[in-house]
Order: sequence, then structure tokens, then C-alpha cells
Amino acid sequence: MLAKSVQNYAIQVKRFIAWIIDLLLVAILVCALRYSLVTALNILNCGISGGKIYTISVAVGVLVATLYHSIFESSKFQATPGKLCFGLIVTDLSGQKITIKRALLRHIGKYLSELTLGIGYFLCIVSKKKQCLHDVIAKCVITQRNPACQEVSN
Repeated sequence: MLAKSVQNYAIQVKRFIAWIIDLLLVAILVCALRYSLVTALNILNCGISGGKIYTISVAVGVLVATLYHSIFESSKFQATPGKLCFGLIVTDLSGQKITIKRALLRHIGKYLSELTLGIGYFLCIVSKKKQCLHDVIAKCVITQRNPACQEVSN
């Protein structure tokens, strides 16, 4: 267990680039699923079109993103592929692996950050533990897997 005082909190640049990597991976998954869904609906001639397909598409996107982040962050890796690229992990405030429940809460908290026009994401700039709003809500932190790799920030 890592003590709070010795945990090395991830710098914002690594988190941002990791977010971009995960965004691209989720976008690829969502596009593939949406394409398959629309193709299947057309082949089956279900009579679903326009706004209904768009609504289903958005729901698929939200579901994929939620599952992607929640499953990876509560797994033995404790990180999404983007975070793994930088050696970042998601832990609770005592440095332990988070549960799927906490990971879901953390992901849902991201939607609150988006509803505040992104202000919740910028909280990490002023936060002592470099926590965004969704991290604070879920009582999580992003830390470096190997503290020796942590760059000096500030």
C-alpha cells in the first residue's frame, strides 16, 4: 500500500495524451459497431431509420466508452491502453485497485465534467493530487506505476 505522501501523481500532459489514445481506440470500436448495426438493420429491413438509428448509435457509443474505461480501470492492469502507454494507473485514495463500481462512478463523473463545459477536467491543474472532478467524485487518483519513471513536475 502506498502512503498518500509518497504517491507520485501523474502529470496532466501524460493524462491528456493517454486520453487521446483511448479516444481514438473507443472511436474505432464505436465506428465498427455502428457500421455493423446499420448494415444489419438495412439487411434485415427493420424499418428503423433516421433519428432512431442516430439514437441507437449514440447509445452504443456511450455503452462502449463506459465499458471500455470501467473494465480496463478495474482490471488487473488498473488502466486503459492509453494510460498503460505512459505507465499510469488508477487507484483509490489509499493506492489500492479500484472496483468496477468505483470505475463506473468515475466514468459517469466524466459526463459531469463535460456538462460543466470541461471545467471539471481543469480541476487537475489546481488540485494537490492532480485529480479531475471525476477522480474527486470516485475518490480515485492517477499515479505512475513505477515511481522511478515519474518526471519532476513543478
